Amino acid sequence: MRAIHYAVINEISCLQTTPQTILDVGCGNGEFTQVVSDKYRGSDITAIDTSIPRFFSLDHIAFIKGSAEQLPFDSESFDLVITVLSLHHWREKEKGISEIYRVLKKDGRLIIADPLLEEWMSNRILGALMQVLDGGIFTDKKRVSEYLNMAGFNDISIRLIPNTMKSLYLITAKK
Repeated sequence: MRAIHYAVINEISCLQTTPQTILDVGCGNGEFTQVVSDKYRGSDITAIDTSIPRFFSLDHIAFIKGSAEQLPFDSESFDLVITVLSLHHWREKEKGISEIYRVLKKDGRLIIADPLLEEWMSNRILGALMQVLDGGIFTDKKRVSEYLNMAGFNDISIRLIPNTMKSLYLITAKK
């Protein structure tokens, strides 16, 4: 696992109660979703990504094809939503964050781990180069905070993840 994954697992372990329902938005190949599933065996885990070819279930995880901007779940379905290295690939970040707010239960938590245009990446040339290399569109702390506030989140925290070349951030919020 990478430092970003450890940061997310640590953040989940710091929650007051173990989440019973977890949604992994932008799960990619599902490797990290499997780590979360192994760590939280009693939790029902759902993973969604645009690259999933069809619905399937594996090791207590339901994998669903879909996007952050249009989550196919009932309102207030999840205790925890995580998204790791995915936010910068969303076309409509504000809409995706609003959708996450909708599917979170009251007092539910959101954990985002993603690169932000801060520190050395705030340099126009370096930031643009990283975006071209990655294929995503990064945002900054101010804009992420605005999206979270507009959706209705509170207890917002945005902090640098140690040992990540000062480019990856852990963003947490509560519904």
